[in-house]
Amino acid sequence: MNVRRGCHSLAVLNGKIYAMGGYDGEEMVASVEILDPRLGSWMIGEPMNFARGYAAAAATASVLGDTLFVIGGLRSGEHIWDTVECYREGSGWSISSSKTIGKRCFFSAIAL
Repeated sequence: MNVRRGCHSLAVLNGKIYAMGGYDGEEMVASVEILDPRLGSWMIGEPMNFARGYAAAAATASVLGDTLFVIGGLRSGEHIWDTVECYREGSGWSISSSKTIGKRCFFSAIAL
């Protein structure tokens, strides 16, 4: 990867690995990096709306469309996000209007 990060989220969408958010050694970040195994290199992706680490991530390729979801996470200190960010290639990041998630961090998500 090009950016140092820990406690980030990973998910696979359309054959590419997305590394999202995390801690760069000084603060939580919103940056995104994408590995395309066919090219064998990392590229910088569009950053999320909010910096976060310890978030859950999942991708769907079904009725919901090809979408990445980043759920909750830790902003800094004790601030825990209650938001879900959604990513679609070509459309970028958006924030889900759902208020059902509540504050979440240090957990996992998976979609089949």
